[in-house]
Amino acid sequence: MTTFNLPKLFAPALFLFLLLPSCEKEESSTEAKGEFSMEITDAPIDDASVKAVFVTVTDVRLDGNSVEGFNQTTVELSSLTEGKTATLFTGQLDAKTYSSIDLVLEDGDVNGQPGCYLLNQDNEKVALEVANEGVIRIENSTTEVKQNSAVQAVVDFDLRKALIRTEGASESYRFAGESRLQSSVRMVRRDQSGTLSGTVTNSTSEDGTIVVYAYEKGTYSSQEAEGEENSRFLRAVSSTTVKASGDYTLAFLPSGTYELVAVSYKDTDSDGKIEMRGTFSASALAGVNLLGLSVNASSTTTADFTLTSLIR
Repeated sequence: MTTFNLPKLFAPALFLFLLLPSCEKEESSTEAKGEFSMEITDAPIDDASVKAVFVTVTDVRLDGNSVEGFNQTTVELSSLTEGKTATLFTGQLDAKTYSSIDLVLEDGDVNGQPGCYLLNQDNEKVALEVANEGVIRIENSTTEVKQNSAVQAVVDFDLRKALIRTEGASESYRFAGESRLQSSVRMVRRDQSGTLSGTVTNSTSEDGTIVVYAYEKGTYSSQEAEGEENSRFLRAVSSTTVKASGDYTLAFLPSGTYELVAVSYKDTDSDGKIEMRGTFSASALAGVNLLGLSVNASSTTTADFTLTSLIR
């Protein structure tokens, strides 16, 4: 009589049965990817003696880990204004929530190697050293990458805040310290940001450069315009220089309500550097509230206004 050893017969089948869910789970985990891209832009520096600023990004880290597929990139940051961007990375990431994003910059170099440096109007290079071994943690950069969806992130590197003018002959400019440099960099998603633009009419006798600063509603005070040159208007979300035509553009503003402040700058002592002369009083047409302008995602808010007088 033939006898069967049931445990031996069913053991392989049982093993395969138990293995299948594990394989399916691993395969499912592997397929959980989402598209992620990162661009970089700049809020223009209000310093006429700066011709260009170059930065070299050597690494992008999410939750402390280098992004696979990122290649070192050097960009002329000062040319990326009014909505212009340069792409740092585009590819797939694991679908999950990332709590932090870091940019890693290469230290200053003026000898032809990639690095971070400033070019002045005399075409002289000024090396820009970066604190904290070049690592800049982007504030409020928590990002959720969902499976089969795309995240388009834009990093706004505000040179006006990041650069500090010094009096030293060998170091006329430098990057700010770690804390201020970190606060000079912000990140928004394209689909969660909008644009403020319009035309400024200058009815005063003041000439020179006009800079428009955008503040979250209720956060501007006259103290922002006081103090040392390097410490003014630091709470502004963004800024832009008004063109000769009177047009201005403030791009990649997070959805919200903003107030605008217009400021006059001019090289009053012919030393090649512009100085702040004061803030402007301004008026707008009915229906345009310069102290409460709503910016919605993926849209443009138009705010034309007239400068009526300079407050020194």
